[in-house]
Amino acid sequence: MYLDLDVVLAELKADDWLASDVDLTAMDAPTTSVATGIELQYVMEGEWPRDRVVRAHQEIDDLGVEMVPLDTAALDAAAELRSQYDSVNVFDGIHLGTARTLDEPIVSTDTLYPDVTEVAHIDPRDLG
Repeated sequence: MYLDLDVVLAELKADDWLASDVDLTAMDAPTTSVATGIELQYVMEGEWPRDRVVRAHQEIDDLGVEMVPLDTAALDAAAELRSQYDSVNVFDGIHLGTARTLDEPIVSTDTLYPDVTEVAHIDPRDLG
């Protein structure tokens, strides 16, 4: 299962709105991409201390979530999906493209993802 940033944040932020609904043990082989580590740094820049932000990728690893590298196949899939769906932004495209190339469902509460028919979507609140 490919985890979007909201699921990762639910595990790393004590006060996250989704924290009580996410259970990584209920997910089969959770993965995410290195882009999630970058996005996590970007999102938490003003909220976490700098020494934590710059090592955010290590916290993802500590959760037992495999971080897969980005490759041209994922970026090509992201470009294809972004060209088909105007509402898909850069990070959404990378997450969807990576999930597609891994042939994994994307686990997220993002309301955009169910409309992207090329990638299966699972709401993490449905896994508990």
